Amino acid sequence: MKHILSKSGVAALLLVGAGVTLPVQAHGVWVAQRAGEWALVLGESGADDEYRPDAVKQVIGHTQDGTAREVTVRARERNVALDVPKDVTTLGASFEDGFWSETPQGKWVSGPRSKVPDAKKVGYYMMFTRTVMAAGEQRAKALGQPLEIVPQSDPMKLHKGAKLRVRVQFEGAPLAGASLISDYLNDSKGRKLKTDAQGYAEVTIRSSGLNVIKASHAVARKDRTEADEDGYAATLAFALPHSDD
Repeated sequence: MKHILSKSGVAALLLVGAGVTLPVQAHGVWVAQRAGEWALVLGESGADDEYRPDAVKQVIGHTQDGTAREVTVRARERNVALDVPKDVTTLGASFEDGFWSETPQGKWVSGPRSKVPDAKKVGYYMMFTRTVMAAGEQRAKALGQPLEIVPQSDPMKLHKGAKLRVRVQFEGAPLAGASLISDYLNDSKGRKLKTDAQGYAEVTIRSSGLNVIKASHAVARKDRTEADEDGYAATLAFALPHSDD
């Protein structure tokens, strides 16, 4: 297990193209190969954005038998790289997006209501990923993340066009009516799926390479002094093995 703690408790993103209006929770995080090494990616569709390394709060590796393994997190100037043990089949990671406020002009800026008193809407946002690294991952076993997409079969044994049954869970319970984006990398604005009463949905695998499935959920705060809601985004990511063809 490896933690990188934020001194301020709020990790503001250094977004490419600062000042551009972005919808809250438009991004997601997942683990992927970057320049020959594993890295935590913050992005949307084809975007791969920079971020403060201390926004990464936790990275935990899991072996096929469920044993937790330490993952070394190496802070870079604009992201983090990961040293993943070879026997790890699943990675779980959490990322603090922090407070974001929508101004009367419709722009989203970093900070709680105390810093943006005229904000139309304010939220505190967290992102999570379950990234499958190799076949044999502990499918159908939750990692304990607040919001999580749990595969019901091993996605690494499937292929493009196949169906993958997943379950979305929030705080350990099935989440009915959750919105799912089945191809977040290539069609983040496409038609969303909804989970059934037990939190299940069937997703079509859209890529023969890297697949990222995303879910999001928000909960209204009772005390709205600093924010109106707590927002959560979660991804299930996996890169299908290359064929021998």
